[in-house]
Amino acid sequence: MNNLASPERFASLPSKFLIATGISLCLFAFTACTEKNYLESVRSAWDNSHLQGSPEPSPSFVAVRAFPKLELKNPVAIELEPGRGRILFLEADQQQNQNSTLKCFSPGQDVSQSELLLEIPGLAYDITFHPRYEENGFVYLGTRQPGPDGNNHARIVRYTVDRQAPHHLIEGSALTIIEWPSDGHNGSAMCFGNDGMFYVTSGDGTSLMDLDLMGQNLTTLLSKVLRIDVDGAPPGQPYRVPDDNPFVGMENIRPETWAYGLRNPWRITADPESGQIWVGQNGQDLRESAHLLERGANYGWSAYEGSREFMIDRLRGPSPFTPPTIEHDHSEFRSLTGGFVYRGKRFPELEGAYLYGDYTTGRIWAAKHDGKKLLWQREIADTFLAVADFEATPAGDILVVDHLGDSIYRLEPNLGKPKDSPKFPTKLSETGLFSSTSRMKPAKGVVPYEINAPAWHDGAESYHLLALPGLTRAEFPERKSPSTPWISWNLPDGTALAQTLVSPKSQRRIETRVLLKQNDDWAGYSYVWNEKQMDAVLAPKEGGRLKIDDREWSVPSRAECLVCHSRQAKFALSLTNAQLNREVDFERKSENQIEGLTRLGFVQAPTPDEGLSDAQPKPPTELARLADPYDQNVSLSERTRAYFATNCSHCHTPNGGGNTKMNLAPWVKTEDQYLINAPPEHGNFGLQKARLIAPEDPGLSLLPIRVTLRGTGQMPPLGTLYPDVEGIQLLQQWQQSLAKPDSNN
Repeated sequence: MNNLASPERFASLPSKFLIATGISLCLFAFTACTEKNYLESVRSAWDNSHLQGSPEPSPSFVAVRAFPKLELKNPVAIELEPGRGRILFLEADQQQNQNSTLKCFSPGQDVSQSELLLEIPGLAYDITFHPRYEENGFVYLGTRQPGPDGNNHARIVRYTVDRQAPHHLIEGSALTIIEWPSDGHNGSAMCFGNDGMFYVTSGDGTSLMDLDLMGQNLTTLLSKVLRIDVDGAPPGQPYRVPDDNPFVGMENIRPETWAYGLRNPWRITADPESGQIWVGQNGQDLRESAHLLERGANYGWSAYEGSREFMIDRLRGPSPFTPPTIEHDHSEFRSLTGGFVYRGKRFPELEGAYLYGDYTTGRIWAAKHDGKKLLWQREIADTFLAVADFEATPAGDILVVDHLGDSIYRLEPNLGKPKDSPKFPTKLSETGLFSSTSRMKPAKGVVPYEINAPAWHDGAESYHLLALPGLTRAEFPERKSPSTPWISWNLPDGTALAQTLVSPKSQRRIETRVLLKQNDDWAGYSYVWNEKQMDAVLAPKEGGRLKIDDREWSVPSRAECLVCHSRQAKFALSLTNAQLNREVDFERKSENQIEGLTRLGFVQAPTPDEGLSDAQPKPPTELARLADPYDQNVSLSERTRAYFATNCSHCHTPNGGGNTKMNLAPWVKTEDQYLINAPPEHGNFGLQKARLIAPEDPGLSLLPIRVTLRGTGQMPPLGTLYPDVEGIQLLQQWQQSLAKPDSNN
């Protein structure tokens, strides 16, 4: 076990500190001396001045709250009202699938309240205004609502806003323009083109992998961009089909079709100057993309995912495959949100560029296309936002909707690094984390820690360090739900976490991964150890491959680091009560690690007037803890839950980016995991009756297969080149035990 305190540090403590332990000692200490004196008596301050900034060039823009006093709840779309300047926005909690709301406010720095315009049964995704809105008051909403048959339908509904103050929606004005059955991947985004036609997107209608085979089915409205005429509609009809649509008159093709082969289009926009229409597209396993819309194009789903062959035998539409205009691998993007073509005057460098972002990583990009070729494409901002939508103001500001952060942000120019800012360390020895890098001796104020449930790192052993700047401390999470023991501690800016991975065969150090928090955001860096094991060198941004002990080793890219260490997972995966709740050797005695870290001043203890806080209603020894998945003395169910917690749950939880219903968070009951006898959502690998876990027929279980695979379809999808044999055996034993209720599982 790690030694978390030196003899000298213990010897410097008064005897009364040595008698008491854990939280009681901390509480007593706070009453006996000042907080600062107490901290100085039990720990050294860590100097984080060497580990600041970034090795990357400063991004062009940063995100700041546009309306800091305005309260929102899960905003998903915004649109500037023509003529009046109000901002209309939709709120929708897609995970809870509750009713949505349409609200509005007049923009201003001090705006604090919004006005409710409409409550919408079901989910709402998009807003757009008629080109002659100032005359007719027409506003369109893209929704998914229950239909008369009780099933969900994606639906485009037109409402009329009263031309007279206070400009409310006219009661009874709702008119359904077009709808189709859909239970996921709804599309429902809209825009008016320069030709006056109304363009509407639809997805494949499921949350699965196009199991209904809609991607290449032209007899339906699904998986398409539809083009209709809402102004030239005959009496009693909501629209007409334009005569120049590409498939008009063709047998067994819906004439509304303009383009097809789309999985889950998220946002469509028309540039009034160039006439370009862009469609953002959510991928499935590996690719995210955007399309510069072409007449009659087949974008390939589900024969293709982006430009990658997916299930090529499904390609059967009348048009040849059209690859995406823009494409990102899942190591860089996880859920692409389409934006708009910038025509503001404030940022001339973006003139004519298509802006788009990523819901999961928060990165925002821009690309300029002249109609024939892509002129340039680059990242312009690296944010912590769950990017759901974009909008531009008349002043040229760029607004970004943060769905999970309940706010609207504005992009501002990044003033860059201060002239006196330190150079980002290119060697591990320059980070200030070690007093002796070759001997792996932590620097003063840096403490080792151990975890209960290690993740699979291709068999490598891992060693952890916690560095808090100065004498700052971590804080326990607030107790809001049963998930509290598994939620990461709150950590101050300047915190660094280091994980050194060591080859079990030769005990050669492979790499040290550093997770760094700055400006309330996190970034990941890898340092690769040299042959002499004296130091490690910063790996390139894109990561790479090593040859260690006659086998390959994958060094993650910096974007890949934040796929697992995501905001939904609260970044610091190992710093949770459930992971840290264990006995460790604090040199002179064995002690509970949480109590020891509290006593040594690395985590904030409850103050005397609080007693034991809600975060810790019991002593740590009585709190939940994760099992070691490889400990044969622990029950199968506990070991399996821990395996899922460390290897899967950062993605496979609501909003985690896993693109499935599966929820493998450790606090979720087995019956609520959408795992036992659940149909697969990402392919059945040729097993017609496949289930994720099939207790009665293990041969039909896909989860162990995907954990075994390496390549397309493997789980975890990133960061590993070799299967975890012991982990696979654990999953197989667990699923077999489910078929025997009286067994010890």
